[in-house]
Amino acid sequence: MTDAAALSAAGAAPPREIGFGARLTPLHIALLIWGAMSLIAIMANWPSIVALDLGDTDDAMRMAQVRDLLAGQSWWDLAQYRVNPTGGGVLMHWSRIVDAPLAAAVALLTPLFGQAMAERIVMTLWPPMLGAALSAACALGYLGLSDRRIAYVVPLFLIMSGFIVMQFRPLRVDHHGWQILLAMLIMAQALRPASWRAGLWGGFFAAALLAVSIEGLPIVALFAALAALRWSIHARPADRDRLCGYLGALAGGAILLQFVTRGPVGLTGTWCDSLSAPYMAAFVAAAAATFAVVRANPAAVWLRLGLLGGAGLAAAAALVGTEPVCAKGPFASLDPIVVEYWYRNVLEGQPLWASRGYDAIFVLAPSIAGLAGSFLAWRGCADADDRKAWTTVFVALAGATLLSLLVLRSVSTAHIFALPGCAWIGLRVWGWARSIQATIPRVLASAMASLTLPLLGSIAVAAVLGLVFPGLQADPKDEVAKARYAGTCLDPAAVAALDRLETTTILTPIDLGAPVIFWTRHRLVATPHHRNKDAMADSIRVFAGDPARAEALVRKHGATLIVFCRTANDFAQYREARKDALAAQLYAQKAPAWLEPVPIASRAGLSVWRVKPVAN
Repeated sequence: MTDAAALSAAGAAPPREIGFGARLTPLHIALLIWGAMSLIAIMANWPSIVALDLGDTDDAMRMAQVRDLLAGQSWWDLAQYRVNPTGGGVLMHWSRIVDAPLAAAVALLTPLFGQAMAERIVMTLWPPMLGAALSAACALGYLGLSDRRIAYVVPLFLIMSGFIVMQFRPLRVDHHGWQILLAMLIMAQALRPASWRAGLWGGFFAAALLAVSIEGLPIVALFAALAALRWSIHARPADRDRLCGYLGALAGGAILLQFVTRGPVGLTGTWCDSLSAPYMAAFVAAAAATFAVVRANPAAVWLRLGLLGGAGLAAAAALVGTEPVCAKGPFASLDPIVVEYWYRNVLEGQPLWASRGYDAIFVLAPSIAGLAGSFLAWRGCADADDRKAWTTVFVALAGATLLSLLVLRSVSTAHIFALPGCAWIGLRVWGWARSIQATIPRVLASAMASLTLPLLGSIAVAAVLGLVFPGLQADPKDEVAKARYAGTCLDPAAVAALDRLETTTILTPIDLGAPVIFWTRHRLVATPHHRNKDAMADSIRVFAGDPARAEALVRKHGATLIVFCRTANDFAQYREARKDALAAQLYAQKAPAWLEPVPIASRAGLSVWRVKPVAN
């Protein structure tokens, strides 16, 4: 297939001659830039790759899930049986869509390298490969904007977007990269000329996003609302086709993907934290009501708007009617002690104002620049189709930015939508700089263009604001917190010593659970995954609650070892909760009589205590 044909199949028009040369298409440039960045990232992260020093507990649990799948656990069985064994395990809310390529690649490479090396290779290469797909999606998706040069430079802006790139770094195998990629694919279809095909592909990608994580629901709803608004205002047949295709594929795709990845149980389950029957009922209701409205095709704009608004209400009623608890959100049933000591400390799930001012700059600056660039580009368009495309970018970015204020983990999606606006400004500044005749002013002005790159611009804004407001400066303590093994104490010596102990059930602080699952054969009472809420609450109470109840809770869960890292943040919280808490006693080496120390080789400070048998 020729380059022009490939671009046409992707829904983008062939590029106009813009001075970059006929041989390098936006797709070529996107892959070259991302490939170079990935090589640098692998070299920079090589010590962590060699040590398999995972930066997030979800990466550890993801690989544990992949290992269980390869060991023979059913494709449709997503339970983690090594967590909360006395409770029968924990049904994970994750998707096999993310597991599948990891498991397939490990299975393919294991005969050649052995499973341990195969896992290391896959964990190193898969995230950058997924990022390459994102880079290609950006170049092709934004190719239809009024300034075709954006498609050529947007890959450079992508690799300078820290919140995005960090989700595609080596060893980052969890689902966040998938969320960003699928959100971009929905955007790419929204920027295509309105048609059934664009709607169907957009709706299918939306269903895949929700199958990966229900966190994508606001973005999916945003693009549905945008499609509905366009048909309501103009009543064009093409907009009607896009709207119906999107909602039809969303409903049908959600049902299909749910069955493929979870089986018959997935079609009847009523979980609020993942794609399940309540959400599928909502999508079917929205699609059915919209099809009826479109078929009626009322003449008045206000009537079309009102009836489609009614379709949205029908969807909400179907959701709540199927499972009323979902109206309260997926975390409403958490024990207050879990909310206090765990959930509020998961900053990516908190609103922006829960973060430090310095971090907020890096969240807001790219989005604000993207909004400004998108608006200016829209204002400068003479062609109606070009204005429509920039309207799509601006509205999607505005919605994603608002969402990132409420839930920090949405910032990556906002920034992917901010890229074309930032690139538009950058190209204008660069063009103005090159028109300056004097050498020094031209060089300085050209350097200013680099500040439109998200990371460099954010650093510049942070530096300026830090001079005016010292409270917005970076905290030097952060570098200390990033010291290797500071959060887990699982250095190689400790892992080897822990794994040599007889296989048993271990109780740890919440954040240490998933790494222990990844590195050893042991079972865990709790990991930082909210469906295991009761065991999470008991684990926190053991360390931070009434010490008189600690022993009974430990024995209730069948734990024979207590393991903790002295330098971990959550353990520090537990021992500061009350001066007589078990965490404070263990930190001071003054354990109660029902515990005895277990000598273990650990350069990082891992501490292990054995639960003594009950005296007869």
